[in-house]
Amino acid sequence: MNKELFENLSLISSFIAVIPLLLAIFNLKKLSKIQTKLVYILVIVLVVESISSILWNQKINNLPLYHFYTVIEFLLIINIFMTALSGVFSKLFFLIVSIVFIVFAIVNTLFFQDLYTFNSNATSVLGILVIFFALSYFYALLKEMKYNALETNPMFWISSGFLIYFSSNLILFYINNSLFKGSTEASYLVWGLHAIINIVLTIFYTIAIWVKPKEQLH
Repeated sequence: MNKELFENLSLISSFIAVIPLLLAIFNLKKLSKIQTKLVYILVIVLVVESISSILWNQKINNLPLYHFYTVIEFLLIINIFMTALSGVFSKLFFLIVSIVFIVFAIVNTLFFQDLYTFNSNATSVLGILVIFFALSYFYALLKEMKYNALETNPMFWISSGFLIYFSSNLILFYINNSLFKGSTEASYLVWGLHAIINIVLTIFYTIAIWVKPKEQLH
């Protein structure tokens, strides 16, 4: 993948979150609890990506930003699953997981991967946890005796997007620091694929905002 294609994909990936956000604004009064929590994620994504792009264009290391973003992203995602999986896991469980992850992320930054290094350890753990919660959600759906219209269930689209995104990027997050340092053709290819997967995730977000639940679903 050449540099020009990589930059175009990165630009689209960074600002495509505007689409579901605009859709959310037009339907603000009709959003469910889950959809509203998704909006918080979209706002943070857009803010972080905007700052990251500015730093990148100024040739300033933007990796410190992602150390903080990883923790914020995790808390926002687990907040969604806390609602969707309230009948599966207790609030205490989510609280313990949150505290353990935050401590891990801080320790990782202080002793293993400093602010100017990609925090692949924390993002890998984040990915594993989100995959676990997404699979738990689908398992909970299978156990439900009543029929739910999945195509109108925002959480179904959100969990599907999470599962595709974090499963696809798990290896990338883990091996990034050791194999893809600097601006090489390999790094453009890998991060270009990451941008594509991020665009796919945002499409799932858009569908999750667009659908109108027929009933208050998990």
